[in-house]
Amino acid sequence: MSDSPGKFALSLVAGATLVVLLLISLGIDWGKVSAGGTIDFRNRITGARLLWSHRDAYHYKWKMHASPELCDPYNNPVLPISRVTVTPTLLMLNFPLGALPYRVAQFIWLLGQWLLLLGAGFLWWRAIPTTGLRWLWAAALVGFTFTVAWRHHTDRGQAYVVMLFLLAAWMALTRHPQIGSRWWGALLAGLVAGLLVAVRPPLVLLLGPWILLRRRGQLAGLVLGVALGAGLPLLWSSSCWSDYFSGMQTWSELYRAGKGNPPPGPQAYPPVIEGMSIDVLARFGRSIPFADSSIFGFFRAWGIMNVPALPVALVFVALVGLWFWLSRAQPDDVLFLGIAAWSLLADLFLPAPRNSYNEVLVLNLVALVLIMRGRHAWMLWILLAAWPAGWWVIRTLPRERGLINLPTLIMIAASVLLLLRPVFGKPRPEPGALT
Repeated sequence: MSDSPGKFALSLVAGATLVVLLLISLGIDWGKVSAGGTIDFRNRITGARLLWSHRDAYHYKWKMHASPELCDPYNNPVLPISRVTVTPTLLMLNFPLGALPYRVAQFIWLLGQWLLLLGAGFLWWRAIPTTGLRWLWAAALVGFTFTVAWRHHTDRGQAYVVMLFLLAAWMALTRHPQIGSRWWGALLAGLVAGLLVAVRPPLVLLLGPWILLRRRGQLAGLVLGVALGAGLPLLWSSSCWSDYFSGMQTWSELYRAGKGNPPPGPQAYPPVIEGMSIDVLARFGRSIPFADSSIFGFFRAWGIMNVPALPVALVFVALVGLWFWLSRAQPDDVLFLGIAAWSLLADLFLPAPRNSYNEVLVLNLVALVLIMRGRHAWMLWILLAAWPAGWWVIRTLPRERGLINLPTLIMIAASVLLLLRPVFGKPRPEPGALT
């Protein structure tokens, strides 16, 4: 009992310190968003507005006579496609923000990113089994917000944190003994999985096999979630999905040929758009280093152009399928661990740029390793070594691609090791479920 007041005081100080660090990190993000146009978020908002008005968001080209609310300064006029690369489902989810003045929407989405991050953190906090590991998780979550990956995510206004939260929510619902085992819980979990697939279609390769192998009760929810997520945008544009796939095919061809960013030529813009000067709207955090880490990006760096996308996609499908087959006798949490690892690695195989903002998905992997405790202890520390590497990158601003991608390389190495261990190990007892 004599240690209790001391432990309480230590917990209070630790908690207060983490809260202060979170507020500092949020303040840094707020300052960077204030200084720029959150350029990736801009094309999601213009794309949402185009979809709402029954137009093709994926091939639209703004002209001076058009509404300034549809102007994206980074929509290169010499390309046949726009910069909108997300699904119609994600555009539809942006309808409420698209109805607001852009400057207001910028800051709401910044807060939204933080709420989704902390929401995923809370779900995993409840699942992690011991107080000590919960504090390690909290410290890892806070520390991640100071890495180049999170700064890049918030500065660009990316949406990978949506996938982080939905994947964490699906796993939490599935693992919960009072929810996951009931029909309505299975339906709810399936709906979340379906929405996630509609937002990010390649994830069907991860969620579909798991549901078929372990939770067929979620199948109806999965189908309904995909139908609603993919079907509702059709109410605004019956061709939105064909426009999307056509646009992504063109992007793939241009990217693999190294022609995705040609000089745009002269283009006139209004001096002020939605109350923002064009200089601010087109500004992004140049002090945040970024480098493409896609497999296709490495091919191009080696001078190998126009690598076909299909063989690379088939390699990814084969690797995922082989992993599921070899791990089929493992407990649920091992398969969850694999899904989290593959969700992080999947973008490496897409014929599109891969930047560090993708890496927010690593947090689900860290949480699952903590839940499984001693089984992967040394690999956890390899994984967490990416954090100080991310701090170093944002502080020193290296120009060399290999140095910028150092945190990415660490995460990839740790993810591969975590995928291989269960494949060659014996099945282990099921860890405790979420309580």
